[in-house]
Amino acid sequence: MSTAPKAPTPGRGGEGRPEVEIGWIVEGDLSDNRGAAAAEAATQMERALADCMPAFDWRVEVLERPPEAAKGRVEPVRLLDTAEVERDANGWDFTFVVTDHELRGRQRSQVMGITSGIFATALISTAFLQSPRPEAEPLSHRLYTLAMHLFGRLNGLDPDRSDTLMCALASPSDLDRIRGFSDEAIAELTARMEDVADLRVEEMQEPRGSAVRFYARSLWLNRSALPGAIAQMRPWSFPLRLSRLTTAAGSALAVLVMTAESWEVAAGLSLPVIAVLSLISLTLTSGYLLRAQRLLAPRLGPLREQRAVSNAGTVIAVALGMVVTFLGVFAVAYLMALGLFGDALLERWVGGDPAVGAVRVRMAAFAASLSVIIGALGASFEPYGYFRHVTQIDDEI
Repeated sequence: MSTAPKAPTPGRGGEGRPEVEIGWIVEGDLSDNRGAAAAEAATQMERALADCMPAFDWRVEVLERPPEAAKGRVEPVRLLDTAEVERDANGWDFTFVVTDHELRGRQRSQVMGITSGIFATALISTAFLQSPRPEAEPLSHRLYTLAMHLFGRLNGLDPDRSDTLMCALASPSDLDRIRGFSDEAIAELTARMEDVADLRVEEMQEPRGSAVRFYARSLWLNRSALPGAIAQMRPWSFPLRLSRLTTAAGSALAVLVMTAESWEVAAGLSLPVIAVLSLISLTLTSGYLLRAQRLLAPRLGPLREQRAVSNAGTVIAVALGMVVTFLGVFAVAYLMALGLFGDALLERWVGGDPAVGAVRVRMAAFAASLSVIIGALGASFEPYGYFRHVTQIDDEI
């Protein structure tokens, strides 16, 4: 008596192993030779991952995109948008985009690769990878090695001084001398892949479930990975990396602190009112930046777990960044109030209130609330892609 074979469980390979899907998007600007090298690198990646982590069913798919008319350096966020659409449509766990254009870096003049952990995406430029030296490794090997290095970074591995795939890369020639992941790296990647290969929420939930329930379940299932993705966005460094936001906020702060009317208004507000005003300013500025800078991926088609997690992580990171900015402005305002305005002067300004220490706190919070709002308006004038680059791109290699 024969029985028909069972269909693979969603998220499981044909042999019942957890499935991990990786998509390679080869941009149409690549020549035939470089496109073939990218396809060969993708095949090498699939083979290498299957060898070092055989407990998973690895699927690497190559997708070719038609050429575009873009010239010169390309904004990485444009490629991130492309990757997000294709990843969503194909259900990939990770996405690699290969282009022949130079990537516009904010920290490096020559960028070989870029990672975005919140989107589980890596970008690779072939512009600097090919070498005329006969002893150099072929382009396909350099592409494969760089992709494996970026794959490790996407999954929380840090570069080190070893000769493994996680070696710190300073130039394209470094890609010729490294081989394989270390045993420790493989153990960390295996643990990470166990989470990645789990069934997605869209495969478990009813097709017509509510969006709120979908987001709640997605965040709960990714509760261990979400903090790391947010940390990679480094929200605590927003005031330093977003110069126009900081400059606008600082200019507003200087005017507010040096104006007697601001002190009179702040002195007349109670601490609960100041707290509510601060919360409103943080909410408004975070929402404005998310909308004005188009930081949230739009919904195209059904809800997806990866999109829900990336949107939630972006919202949290921007909110934390604005909190850090607020606290920084508050600290500066308080120090200015403490150092420049004596008790006797403040008593005359605020009508003889003996609690001048409390007045300084109110003034600092009041000035910080208005300053971050003006700072958010200043951030809206950042060049195209810059704000998203700061918030959504982790590393330039």
